[in-house]
Amino acid sequence: MATLYKRGDAYYLNWREDGVQYRRSLGKVERREAEALRAEKAAELAGLIVPRSGRTVAMILQDYLDWSKDARPDSFKGTNAALRPLIAGFGPYPAEGLDAALVERWAAQSKQAAGTVAKSIKMARAAYRRAQRLRYASDNPFERVTLPKVVTSRAPPYFARKDLAKLFEAKRGAIWQFMASTGLRRSEMAKAVRNDVRDGKLYVESSPTGRTKSGKWRWVPLNAGALDALASLGEDRLVECHPDTLNDWFNEDRAEAKVAKGTPHWLRHTFCTYLAQAGVSLHDIKELAGHSSISVTEMYAHHCPNAGQAAIAKLDFRVDA
Repeated sequence: MATLYKRGDAYYLNWREDGVQYRRSLGKVERREAEALRAEKAAELAGLIVPRSGRTVAMILQDYLDWSKDARPDSFKGTNAALRPLIAGFGPYPAEGLDAALVERWAAQSKQAAGTVAKSIKMARAAYRRAQRLRYASDNPFERVTLPKVVTSRAPPYFARKDLAKLFEAKRGAIWQFMASTGLRRSEMAKAVRNDVRDGKLYVESSPTGRTKSGKWRWVPLNAGALDALASLGEDRLVECHPDTLNDWFNEDRAEAKVAKGTPHWLRHTFCTYLAQAGVSLHDIKELAGHSSISVTEMYAHHCPNAGQAAIAKLDFRVDA
């Protein structure tokens, strides 16, 4: 038999098993959710359903964070930020007993952007898939959650040539010139070393000390601008800093150069945008930038020369045409 009682704002579940009394906090849940969990526990004790793993949502998500901190250190900060709201909101719930509708309600009421909420749910799905593979959980409730619809769609920002010239003349301009000329991400720039430059190319590789976002290696030919910048960079590591430090340095240089806005990632957008404007194929841009799929690269398609103009020229509503 399983019973409920409430203390303050939280519900507690009591049951006896093999002569031992157990109690578990259900957290600040509604009476309906608490009663559903009580009924599930009662059915389990009666042998009507297969027992759950006994783990909580927090245990599954935290285990994934502990693993990703070592396995994927470059992306850990984003993973942690994505999962923390879910741990705070649903941590005490049974890992397999979480109601997908409850998560969808949380998503609808969240003050965060839809894209940010969707990322949290996707990351939780990944955490549960790992738990299922390791047999820590028998079900993945986040697979049943409908992702919030992202209604915004904007062209990727990039720097105009006049702003690039100002940034390249700044205190750390060689770093920004190298990143704009190679399309490197912050994490890739922070781990790049001289030995990565071979035969006029920069090799961007995954390693135990730093992986690429896709996990795949690539190379980028170094043009004249990249080679000029390379001459002013470090003799071993090209920059001696953490990826987050690049943000701080960039903001200092941007303010000093009087460039109104932008981030280090805009340099990567600039790399892809200018390649598209020069008529480089989307396939080549994908390979050079190390995108995971061509669908990512397609956001730069509108920058291709005369994009859409030939088609629109065939549309003529003039009566005398």
